Amino acid sequence: MNTLPNQQKGASAIFTIILLAVLGYVVYVGIQYVPQAVESKSIDSILNSVKTDHKTNPVTTESEAASRVIKLLQVNEMNDMTDSFSVKRRSGVTTITFKYDRELNLIFKKHPMHYQKSLALD
Repeated sequence: MNTLPNQQKGASAIFTIILLAVLGYVVYVGIQYVPQAVESKSIDSILNSVKTDHKTNPVTTESEAASRVIKLLQVNEMNDMTDSFSVKRRSGVTTITFKYDRELNLIFKKHPMHYQKSLALD
């Protein structure tokens, strides 16, 4: 047998600590970002539902469009987003706009995330 007794087998303690720190940072940022991504996709889904519903039952007033959006927000348990959207009607076109800000804490700095999504209904 040609084995050396002092030959290292496995990772060093420093490498393991660095690897765990990087993994912990990725998890920390992911825990913040994933809910924001899910929230954004939910808003997209709500706007798509309003657009689909508009094809069969057209929106005629701002309050009707707002009530549809509020109903869908309640179904998705996103009641905190009721202040984040606006409905405007100009020249027969109803526009639903969501605007909201979130913050992503990267430990060394806080990164503001601005979300804005719009839907125009003819």
